[in-house]
Amino acid sequence: MNQTEGMLQSIRNNFFLQKHRPLPSTMKLLADLYPTIDWSRVDFYEGLPWFTPIIAPYVTAQALPQFYSFSRYRIYLRKFDESRAQCLADIVHEGMHVFQAMHFFRGYGFGILRGFTVLYSAVFARHGYRNNNFEIPAYDQEFGFLKYCEEKHQHGIVPKIDTSVLTGISSRSSLVIHKFKFHYNANFILLAGGFIFCLIFAILKPVIDVFVFLIIQFVPVRTAHSHG
Repeated sequence: MNQTEGMLQSIRNNFFLQKHRPLPSTMKLLADLYPTIDWSRVDFYEGLPWFTPIIAPYVTAQALPQFYSFSRYRIYLRKFDESRAQCLADIVHEGMHVFQAMHFFRGYGFGILRGFTVLYSAVFARHGYRNNNFEIPAYDQEFGFLKYCEEKHQHGIVPKIDTSVLTGISSRSSLVIHKFKFHYNANFILLAGGFIFCLIFAILKPVIDVFVFLIIQFVPVRTAHSHG
């Protein structure tokens, strides 16, 4: 299988994602850490958006506005395994992004065109991924959660986590987030660029999805037994 075929197979695998229903203990964890968020506006999916592995193959989890919605959000994980502290930490990290998103205009917008995505794009262009104003607190929250788990003798991967130790996590005030302090420190040209990028993406997304759907329907899949 060459690179193009591998890309097409990745798109096929991720075009129609299955909605995931998190465990009640996971939803309680999110509600404890982000008590002001209406989690009924958030859906969970195992897998990543079809374009993510192409443009950012290093990404294993992602939080984005629902592309065909004015109010909803999605949290994507490449693989859900809520019996592991690290998986829960990834969900906590993406939950912070949902919290951030709902800080701007209560999270409402037109598809991906939301206050959060416009600002994130502008800050990303100025500071990159790891050192921007949105990722730093998300990683702090993720690592703070893992530290809490370690204190309870619950390690990242092995063994499976005892979720009963998370019932008291709301008493750890540093992990319970009520406010998001944000100061925009990039220039307004980047802000305008972020707005234009998100606007174009929101408008073109349906067209792109139809085009990609047609490709994966009519381009044959080459199996390991196929001969060239």
